[in-house]
Amino acid sequence: MLYSPFLRGLVNICLLGGAGEIGGNKILLHGEEGAIFLDFGINLKKKREYAVGHGFERINRVLRNYLFVGILPVISGVYREDLALNEKILNDARSLSIDCCIISHGHLDHYGSLAFLKVETPIAVSKSMKALIEHSIETSGRTGIDREIFIYKDRRREELKKKVKMEEGLEEVKRPLIIFEEGREISRVPFQVLPIPVDHSIPATFGFRIETGKASIAYTSDIRFHGVVSKYTEEFIEKARDVDFLLIEGTRINDSTTRSEDDVKNEVITETLKKSGKLVSTLVSSLDIDRVRTMIEAAEECGRIPVLSSRIYHLIKTLYEVESKVKLPKLENVKVYFEKRSIIDEGYFLGSTYFRGWLKKIYESLSNTDMLIKPEEISKDQDKYFLIFNSHQYVFELAEIQPIPGSLFIESTSEPHDEEQEIEWEKVENWINLLRLDSRWTHASGHANREDLLKIIKEIKPKKVIPIHTENPREFKRLLEKEDIKVEVIQEGEEVKLS
Repeated sequence: MLYSPFLRGLVNICLLGGAGEIGGNKILLHGEEGAIFLDFGINLKKKREYAVGHGFERINRVLRNYLFVGILPVISGVYREDLALNEKILNDARSLSIDCCIISHGHLDHYGSLAFLKVETPIAVSKSMKALIEHSIETSGRTGIDREIFIYKDRRREELKKKVKMEEGLEEVKRPLIIFEEGREISRVPFQVLPIPVDHSIPATFGFRIETGKASIAYTSDIRFHGVVSKYTEEFIEKARDVDFLLIEGTRINDSTTRSEDDVKNEVITETLKKSGKLVSTLVSSLDIDRVRTMIEAAEECGRIPVLSSRIYHLIKTLYEVESKVKLPKLENVKVYFEKRSIIDEGYFLGSTYFRGWLKKIYESLSNTDMLIKPEEISKDQDKYFLIFNSHQYVFELAEIQPIPGSLFIESTSEPHDEEQEIEWEKVENWINLLRLDSRWTHASGHANREDLLKIIKEIKPKKVIPIHTENPREFKRLLEKEDIKVEVIQEGEEVKLS
């Protein structure tokens, strides 16, 4: 039954995304006291399946298309009105009023659909999480609606102004924000919501304990036990103990393998030491600060100078500037890679339009220091450096450097998990082979394996488990059938009373 009315005094839960799928979490909690979303992410896999060219996201049809293919849930009263062109698909949909959307962390599959919510809807994030998301928006090249996470531009008013030939542009409006801190209940929300840090592959990730008056709920967000801040997960378990309902992610419920961050570091050191006289380069996620720190430490222990991509340096610098509580890598001994982007001045003319604003600012701020390093400098002394890049497109920078044959390339991100990503990786492999590089893969997942998921459940001892962010929710039922813990598998859009 979709969106059934809640009973007086009770709270209902409805999974509008993340049910039987990995990513796109959208958890609705609503009752007499009000309604909140826990996360409002985008299912990137589903988006890739339906996105045909740029027309899929044309401004006058993007909301309609997202509703039609199921990227966004069919509910009325929650979406921004400037994108709605008499959307008939919403005519018979149930209307909701949302008091707040609380975000668990800065991965797109947990916040990526925020831009479609009404501008009046408050968004709750931590200070560091906000900085991470703003960094991603600024450095990723996102355009249009996708950028409007914390700001809003009324597209209808924008076109009406142009129609009557008003010259002034439309001002961006800041969305209402609630900045929360760990260990303190979130203000101005209808329930008691306590944010609790957890270990994941991006800093500033939070689980939550929620008290509704009728039921206690814990939400793990994305969680693991094998990272460098596993103590956060242990503290979450302690604070979530004996809740009535546990919403737990299950990305790896079918996987029992474990590789820790220390394992990754040791493997990288071992492989690097074999490459005396040759270049070493690695590819990581720019948002995985723990992995970046691992690579910097591995480079230094091998006697090499770490060289960061500009995007990785930008994020670390941003987090330092906002005085983040996140444990950040030290930058005293690192260098920043200077990309060639212009046509003149051997590629280093910063006045070129090919240097985007944020990138130009970084290079200008470092121009009078010895931190910037050019590809030709690396090429001359390849065994001195350890490159830490964040995108497959950096293989073009390796082509610029021309590594000595047999140099090491380490992929330290998650493996491809769909056909499109496999095709992308095949192209990277073509470049690796062309450059005659020796490639290795090493990675510690951002998600708990099966044994750790069961450990979390058994230590929290909830009355009922609700799996989310997993393609195998019924596996929880099978694994816990001998325990005194009930498992409820909720279908997308199905309402369940929490009592």
